[in-house]
Amino acid sequence: MAELSVRSATAADAAAIQVLYRTVAEQGGGLARQPAEITAEYVQTFLTRSLATGIALVVERPEGAGLAGEIHTYSSGLQIFAHVMGELTVAVHPQFQGQQLGHRLFSALLICVQQRSPHTRRVELLVRESNHRAITLYEKLGFRQEGRLLGRVSVMPGQYEADIPMAWHALLFG
Repeated sequence: MAELSVRSATAADAAAIQVLYRTVAEQGGGLARQPAEITAEYVQTFLTRSLATGIALVVERPEGAGLAGEIHTYSSGLQIFAHVMGELTVAVHPQFQGQQLGHRLFSALLICVQQRSPHTRRVELLVRESNHRAITLYEKLGFRQEGRLLGRVSVMPGQYEADIPMAWHALLFG
């Protein structure tokens, strides 16, 4: 893979993030949302929250051809959860999947959490139980499974699967 650099997202990235998310959603299985659910309002909401209380990172495709990937997480805004970032989502363009870009984005995100938000002790995410590749990646990065939410994901009418809550801890038990 050509050297692609990870950078902080800005509000100006919203349209490119929307295109990336729709492209990934059209492929199926990776994002919870359907392509029609990836609206400008949805992207603007999570991007604004990530820029205000969390972290958002992007990787540009070569020659300015859009984005190869994006990852974000943010705080809920509740004082009791001030040490937690959640709502984590990562999207990697299909042309760049299988090239360690997701790993690079997650690694950069966790470094940013430690540097920019040292009070954050926990980063949470949810992953479908059938997404074994993602679960393996998250575990390699230090995330731990914390249960199963049975029947949470509707795969198709009448067919459901579990979501797996996972968390990374800055200092486990510390």
